[in-house]
Amino acid sequence: MIFNKNSATIALAALTAICLIQEHGFVFYLGVAGICSLIILAAFSPWLGMLALFPLLFSLPPAPATIGITELSFALLMGVIFVGVLVKLSRSANKAALKYFGLALLVGLFVLAVNLFVAVKNGVPLVDWVRGAIPFLFIYNFLSVAILVGNDESRIRWLGGSIATLIFLFSGYIIFYYFYYDIWLPYWLVMVDDKVVRMSETAALQYSEALGPMRDRVTMVVAQATDALLPVGVVLGVVLATLARRKSVVAIGFLMALTCLFAVLITFTRSMLMSSLLIAFVFTAFIFMFRKEMRLKVVKIGAALGVAGVVFIFATGMQDIWIGRMNQLTEIKTGNLKEFYSKDPVLKEKLDFNVSSRLVEYKIAWNMFVSHPVLGNGLGIKHEMQWETVENERQTKWVAYVHNWVFYILMVGGIAGFLVYSVVLIGPLFFRLSWVKSESTHWTIIRAAVLTMTVYGAFFAVFRLITFNLLISVIWGLIFAQILADRRKSQSSIKEEVAL
Repeated sequence: MIFNKNSATIALAALTAICLIQEHGFVFYLGVAGICSLIILAAFSPWLGMLALFPLLFSLPPAPATIGITELSFALLMGVIFVGVLVKLSRSANKAALKYFGLALLVGLFVLAVNLFVAVKNGVPLVDWVRGAIPFLFIYNFLSVAILVGNDESRIRWLGGSIATLIFLFSGYIIFYYFYYDIWLPYWLVMVDDKVVRMSETAALQYSEALGPMRDRVTMVVAQATDALLPVGVVLGVVLATLARRKSVVAIGFLMALTCLFAVLITFTRSMLMSSLLIAFVFTAFIFMFRKEMRLKVVKIGAALGVAGVVFIFATGMQDIWIGRMNQLTEIKTGNLKEFYSKDPVLKEKLDFNVSSRLVEYKIAWNMFVSHPVLGNGLGIKHEMQWETVENERQTKWVAYVHNWVFYILMVGGIAGFLVYSVVLIGPLFFRLSWVKSESTHWTIIRAAVLTMTVYGAFFAVFRLITFNLLISVIWGLIFAQILADRRKSQSSIKEEVAL
């Protein structure tokens, strides 16, 4: 019965999310009906509401510019879950949980209050500060996760299944979009009547001056294509396929790693591929050191993914793009910075624009940190930045983010904020570190996820997205659940000793 309720809720949430991305029409309103039913379900069972939460993330833009019916419904669902958890907690005699959560809330509110004061002092508009703060508020979902999971390990697996569903939705949608809309097909540019026209290879053969082949990037049209869940999915799939003993779970893990790998390759995003490969290699080293009986298994999985990735690259004709992008990366040296800052456009074109713009961005953030080193400039602080559009044109805009979590936190929070956020992001790595040789699979998965998020967050502003912070909330929720379980176990042991 539990299997039916949990799996049915996850399936309903996934179907609802798919309907909601249609944006209008009958299917969209079918999705609205679905999310309304899930909200009602969460009122009766916050646990089922929590399982529905993650697949529903698929229907939300990574950084919503406006608040529509989907965003409001998602916020209402989270609110219903949180209230249900508070009611459950108030009815229990678990004073330790109230103490821990009350302290966590006070610390978080104090940090936000200090940052708000700093932001106002530095002239940041309140609306910009709120927009900057909202993504991080999702971390407080850890309270709900901790109470709902408790000491039930089966719920950890179900929560993992809910997150895995979201990962499959993301990767599957990107792959589907890439091929369904023929983004994978190359095109040529031809000047006709003083206008640039896109043509297929067959049509371009008639023009000797045709420029190509070229390919569009799916990241320009699908916002979820740079989400941290893609590299995390690659790594977690490898970890799950390696450590799991049941063949069905091994197959699910391998399929997750494979689909996410294809999605990553489709994006042409170097940092995404490199971060997932780096942590996969770290995990492989861990297996070779502490799990000798699994050495052959992890090598087979890695080899299978490697062969599949290479075949996919050459089958879709994207090998030249990947080779070119990697070559651009290796050609960048410290001395090239002078080329970017030069006023000579010829010299500036020698440097990869994506990489060079990041370097300029880091310098801006560093200078802003140096001007306010202790408490930073406050969330929502903006700076001028330039990037490439889908038409390969450069656009300048005032933005409130930096594509690197270290520089971003230093910019908005100073040293104090950096210390606090480092504990939030990296702290889970050190929980029960002495048990790493023989720990349960879900703790190894948590460490792998944290490492991947930390590395990938150094290249993209994914740390400001809802998915990133909700994933952090799950990790901390499981940690707090374990702390509370250990505390109850310790108290029970003391009572037994006293009784004797």
